[in-house]
Amino acid sequence: MAMLQPTPASSEDGSPAVASRGTIVIADDDPATLLLLWQTLSKAGFTVRAFENGKLACDAVLREQPDVVLIDWMMPVLDGRAAVEKLKADPQTRGIPIVMLTSETDIADRVTALEAGVQDFLTKPFDSRELLARIEQQMRWRKMLAVDANAAFAHDRLKLYRPEPGTESSIFDRIWSSEAKQSKKRR
Repeated sequence: MAMLQPTPASSEDGSPAVASRGTIVIADDDPATLLLLWQTLSKAGFTVRAFENGKLACDAVLREQPDVVLIDWMMPVLDGRAAVEKLKADPQTRGIPIVMLTSETDIADRVTALEAGVQDFLTKPFDSRELLARIEQQMRWRKMLAVDANAAFAHDRLKLYRPEPGTESSIFDRIWSSEAKQSKKRR
């Protein structure tokens, strides 16, 4: 069950919610850390879904498709490494950026996390400015990659309509020519 479920970017005085800057799923087994993350991110205008273990977080990521996942390395039920591997193995969630939240400073743990699919790290205790900067950076990268992927897809589709190098005909000319040849054969 989710722990802290705010309304999107609601104000403290109860005034109507403003548009959310994005959705972030966080997972950490320390209630104080979850509360601090929730408060910081909500105050910055994000919709936050907070969970106390990796399994609940993975279920929420699959269901909600957030903009970023912020996940602790060491948790019960499903630790950060296993959760990251699960999310990166699923085609529906593999493109969602994951920031690992950890008190570990050992380089071997960081390399293991990168190999599992983490895009970035945040070391506990963290500064709220760095937290927000890293999340915003991941959101920008995700948008740029989506634009690049759409452009590449459009470019590949356009290749169908361009003449091949060394020829003057487009695919339409080649189809028309092919159909004309087949029509002649039938006569």
